[in-house]
Amino acid sequence: MSIDRLRSHYGLSRVPFGKDLAAGMLHAHRAHQEAVARISWCISEQAIGVVTGECGAGKTVAARAAVASLDASRHTILYLGTPGVGLRGIYCAIVTGLGATPRFYSASLIPQAQELLAAEAEERGKQVVFILDEAHLLDGECLEGIRCLSNASMDQTAPFCLLLL
Repeated sequence: MSIDRLRSHYGLSRVPFGKDLAAGMLHAHRAHQEAVARISWCISEQAIGVVTGECGAGKTVAARAAVASLDASRHTILYLGTPGVGLRGIYCAIVTGLGATPRFYSASLIPQAQELLAAEAEERGKQVVFILDEAHLLDGECLEGIRCLSNASMDQTAPFCLLLL
């Protein structure tokens, strides 16, 4: 039986349970609500959060639900679904996500990412939320490089919230 036939039989205008559901259409079971609350807390505290679970458990969906409740005029969301691009690729994703062209040499790319993250808060009044999906694929160099970006003002503030899914 084809999907079109099923949709017409049941009177559906779209395929049920697709990935394109709006955050408000997600089933808010207890574990999902708890994950969204913890992710939201990490965002409000500009903390580094690690969300773990089995494949298909809803980590990305919970992050999407938490992000959907944020005020877009006060938050900049950077999402990287393929962290296997290495540390340079991660820095480039940050720079590109913040509207600039990445510099060629790492010695100038790293400060560029730091400056853009600081400017997002100081000049635009926006909090950056950086979501790295499939974070289990990150190696030690990438984790350390991202952590180093989180240090600002002699570790008094964090220039972004980091969510590792």
